[in-house]
This record gives sequence, structure tokens and C-alpha cells, in this order.
Amino acid sequence: MTQSNFGSPTQYEIGEIKIKDEDVIGVFFAISIYETIYSPVITGQIVIMDSDGAGFIDENKIEFIEPFSFSFKDANGDSLDFEGHLNGLRNEYLKDSLKMYTVDFTSEAVRKNEQTFIVKAFKDAKPEDIVSEMAEKLGGELNSEAQGQPMTYIGSRKRPTDVIKYVLTHGLSQETEATEQGDQPEEEAKGTTGFMFWETLDGFRFDTVDRINAGQAGRTHQGFNRQLNNQSLSLEEVMKTIVKVEFSQIGDFQTKLRSGAFASKNISFDMDSGVYKEYKYYNDKNMTEEQKKALPEDSITRYMSKPYSNQKYQGPNQCQRAQPSTGDQSRKYLNQNAGRQNTFSDQTGEFTLYPQFRMRAGDAFECKMSKVKDDKKAQGGYDKKHSGRYIINQVGHHFFQDGRAYTVIKTNRSTVQQDDSSSTNKTSKSWAYGQLGRKA
Repeated sequence: MTQSNFGSPTQYEIGEIKIKDEDVIGVFFAISIYETIYSPVITGQIVIMDSDGAGFIDENKIEFIEPFSFSFKDANGDSLDFEGHLNGLRNEYLKDSLKMYTVDFTSEAVRKNEQTFIVKAFKDAKPEDIVSEMAEKLGGELNSEAQGQPMTYIGSRKRPTDVIKYVLTHGLSQETEATEQGDQPEEEAKGTTGFMFWETLDGFRFDTVDRINAGQAGRTHQGFNRQLNNQSLSLEEVMKTIVKVEFSQIGDFQTKLRSGAFASKNISFDMDSGVYKEYKYYNDKNMTEEQKKALPEDSITRYMSKPYSNQKYQGPNQCQRAQPSTGDQSRKYLNQNAGRQNTFSDQTGEFTLYPQFRMRAGDAFECKMSKVKDDKKAQGGYDKKHSGRYIINQVGHHFFQDGRAYTVIKTNRSTVQQDDSSSTNKTSKSWAYGQLGRKA
């Protein structure tokens, strides 16, 4: 931790806040900036407190599309730097001679995406290579160790984010399989697949849902506690305090049944050969023992159907038939993608922390939740249900004019990560290829 002269964990230091190279430190009221693993861009809002008629907005003829940048430093000595563009006026409030403007802003990737179209065929290309090329089109570089199986896609004047979206839902990770038993109608789908792509202040990230869930997509932030008494603690210790915590959802079994997260069947009719197949899927590796009891192996909670056309990319001059699940990979991603995406976020929570500028969406977060000691039962210690490791799916940094700042993270756990001891469950083969993230 870098030494600072800050006396409060909520304090921050302003480096700059600029709109179109004009200093707006004197008129800013609040700034919020967000990263999320569900979005390929960074977004946020700035609230400007201005005067009516002769203020900053009118004098500089602001159209709310100008370049925008800011820089802050927290009590840990970590910096948060952003460069992007204003992206429209969300709200304008007038009271007497005071005007409040709430203005959206986004990263540069939004502009790049709207001005770029992809006209290219990808054949037998790895998902990570396709996405890496799209990240360059968006003006950045990809930080990823994900590995997927080759796929085929034709980008017919699609924007980079459209190409990426296709890869995320149709690409195959190393954890998915589908049997091929000739003319036999009964087949089996196995494993899970699915990818995510998002932007952080450090650049673009792309990884499999399995690796993200395993905490391998970023750093691991440790040592955070819900302190019941912060007195006599050093500033460094206070910075690790959890200010507030809220859990909006813990388990939604019925929704998972309907989505096919645990048990489904894919009706796959081969348009090239006329062979009818049914791919049964039972996702027992992402089920707890109680869930297995509630949903026996022979159960089906969702039916899917997609015509199978595997020969369409072979070309007229090729005599050999395509290998199974190469041109059309729906037998390997349809059930398996539903099984992974819908078991990824079983528990969702929100932690309010003192400023933590090193945290990024996709990182892992480890904490201990203290319990009040009961004299009658002599209990205390920590809450095992809510302690342990979480995956950060969203980071929001909030700055206020009065000198206070907070970091709010939204977290999730998968279906098999129910408490402290199970929060580090290794549900994927990818665990065998590396250690858990990088320590904060």
C-alpha cells in the first residue's frame, strides 16, 4: 500500500476532469463509471452543477458528444484514469438559477464500433483469434488466455460487437462434447460452453464462462471483512472494510429448470442426410446434491430444436464430407451454452467498499462476514454462508463533490458455490492448467 496523507478511507485526490480540454473540476457534482462482464464497453454518468444562462455548458457550446477524461487517486495510492466521449444528455434539472445536467459518457470503443463493418469469412478460426481481431477494430488489445475449438463464421457487414456476440453464444470451449453414433437417434450432449467479452480500464478481456467462474480471468482481491467495529484500525485495515452488503438473489431453481440449465433435449434434424437425432443433456456437474434429488437424471425441463446443416461450408469442389459438428456446431453449443450461462449466476450480491481502483470486472473477491456473538449460544466467528470467494460481474466507482468516493461491486456465485467451503469448487477441467488468478 502506498503511503498517503489521507485521513479518511473515502477521500480521493483529483488529477483532472476535462470536457473538450476544458477543466470542469469546479462544476462537477458527481461521477459514476461502470465496468461489467455483460457489456463490451465502459459506461458512466457525470452530473454537472451549472448556472442558468451564462454557465459552462452555454459558454462552451457543449453538444454532449465532446471528448471527456478524468483521473483520480485513492487512499491506497492507486490511480483511476479514463478517456472517452460524452454520449448524450440524460437529464436537465432547473431550480431558480441553478441547473443540474446528468450526462452519459462511454469509452472510445462505442465510436469505433459504429464506424466499422466486417466483411470477412472466418473458416476454422479459433474464437480467441476472431475476438482478438475485433478488439483491434474497437481500438484496443485483447487480454485473454482462453482457448476454444475452431469455428466458421461469415461476417456480412456486421459490426465488431455483432461478430463478438455470435462467437460468445456459438463458439465452443474445450469443455463441450456431443456424441455421433451414425444413424442412431438417441445421442448425448455433455459438458458446458460459453464465452464472455468485456472492457475494463486495463483493456479488453475475453474468457470462457468456466474460467471466469474459476477466478482465472483476473486478479484475486483478498482480506476484505465486514467489521462490526472500525475503531483503532489503521487506514490500510479500514480500506479492507465492507461498508454495506446486500444479496438480491440466492437460488432460483424454477427459472433454471425452465431455461434448461440442468436438463434439456435438442431435436436435431440433419438437413443433408435426413437423419433425425435427439441430444439429451443432463448437467449434473453444476448441480448440488439437493438439486439432483429434485431433478432426477431422466428428467427433461426444456426442448430445443434446430435444423442441422453441416455441409454448407464445404464448397462445390470438395469431394470429402465435412467432419461432424464443424460447419454447424449446434449439437455442441445449444444445450451446453444454456447449461453454463444459466448456472453461472446462482447467487447475486452487492458490496459497498471504500475506493478500490484496482478492482476490475471479472476479478475474484474474497471476504469474511463477521457474525454478532450470541451469549446464550456462545456463537460468533463469521458467516460461512456469505463468506468466501465471489466473482465480480460489475464494478462501479462513485465520486461526489464533497470529497467522498465509494466502490460498489456486484458479485455472483455458480450453482455449486453455495458457501465458504464450496466457493472455490473446481467445476471445470481448466483448473488443471493454472493457478487461481493473480493476487491483488
